[in-house]
Amino acid sequence: MKTMVYPEPDFELHQRQGDTTYAQMYTDIGIWYAPASVLRGEEFDGTEAIRQMEMWLIQQHGFQAPYAVSELAEKNFWRMFDGRLYEHCRKKYGAVGTFMSVYYKSKKGKKSEKEVQEAEAAVVESAYAEAD
Repeated sequence: MKTMVYPEPDFELHQRQGDTTYAQMYTDIGIWYAPASVLRGEEFDGTEAIRQMEMWLIQQHGFQAPYAVSELAEKNFWRMFDGRLYEHCRKKYGAVGTFMSVYYKSKKGKKSEKEVQEAEAAVVESAYAEAD
């Protein structure tokens, strides 16, 4: 099974230092501090800035580490990652219905317990449907 992070298309045709035949090197960059506009006393929309950054990352075949807060809708979140390995492991080790998905853990905003349980139930149902 492949890793969860999608490499650039055709990366194996132009391997760079750190790449292998099956995986591409990446760099984790942290950005923090107050934006210049805030320091100047100007209005700054942090939510929109995160959304723009996340969409740029998707376009660049990058990803935002799941420990960070995400503004992405679930469909776009999984455009950054190949969730097949993640869901395979969650099902194999009994995490579905026990631990919430990484998407819900990193999603900004409040999710009701009912919303999380409904999403988990859909995963459990598809897991049993595949077993039949």
